[in-house]
Amino acid sequence: MNNGYDPNRNHNNYSPYNGGYDPNGGYNNSQTNGYRPYDGGTYQNPNQGYGQNYGFAPNMGYAGTAVQTQARVSLAEYSKMIFLWMGIGLFVTFGAAFALMLYLTSGSISSQIEKLASFAPIYYGGIVVEIVLAIVLGFFVTKMSHTASLIMFFVYSLVSGITLTPILCFYDAGSTVFAFAATAMMFMTFAIYGIVTKRDLTNLGTILIIGLIFLVIYSSVMLLIGHYNSLLIGVLGIIIFIGLTAYDAQKIKKSYAALANDEVMLKKMSVNLALQLYLDFVNLFIYILRLFGKQR
Repeated sequence: MNNGYDPNRNHNNYSPYNGGYDPNGGYNNSQTNGYRPYDGGTYQNPNQGYGQNYGFAPNMGYAGTAVQTQARVSLAEYSKMIFLWMGIGLFVTFGAAFALMLYLTSGSISSQIEKLASFAPIYYGGIVVEIVLAIVLGFFVTKMSHTASLIMFFVYSLVSGITLTPILCFYDAGSTVFAFAATAMMFMTFAIYGIVTKRDLTNLGTILIIGLIFLVIYSSVMLLIGHYNSLLIGVLGIIIFIGLTAYDAQKIKKSYAALANDEVMLKKMSVNLALQLYLDFVNLFIYILRLFGKQR
């Protein structure tokens, strides 16, 4: 009887979880090790819960680690990025072209002829560099860093200004300003159309690219045989490049839909699309100038 179980006494010997059974307080887990699930302390702190160091914290995620979310570039930001690069490229091109044009057309006639003769090697070398840079940017932009592709694009814009200079020298300033303003209006109109239209322009783009290849070959042949039809070639060129403007502008939405979760690739593609729209603008300007410009 002395060793029996007395419910009125606190038996420290009976302690299945090292905490003792206390009929007045249940499992005693405040003074001894007692019942301590996952060795994480009591349930009194809901922000720590199971396990002070490793447990599940409702406000902090698993193991107290905050949930990370990937930042996304919006379509509007992506579009602004593309047109910003394109705008800077056009500024570099036309700034360089106008500066060189003023230099080459200043002074006496003999001085101008001498300057143009010395400029010829620079012009032909610029064409070669321009072609190489366009190929690299067109096919390898995704393999380069964003900074490298952007620098290469601006170098291309500068070289393009050099190769554009002889054309500006051939026409008077008034025609050049008119062609630039007309190009800007037409470009904006069809770029906006390409962005907002719900029509898929993929098939149209294929036709336009075939038409562009035909135009280049036809222009080259007619120039060689001496039957260059400036009116026909000018009209075809304008039609092709306003169509390509809408087609390339629609690529902004399509590329964003495909790469929305990859911010790095979006930045790289912004340079590629800026180059395509840049080329549409410059070529549209050249064909408008050739069709409506007044020669010096």
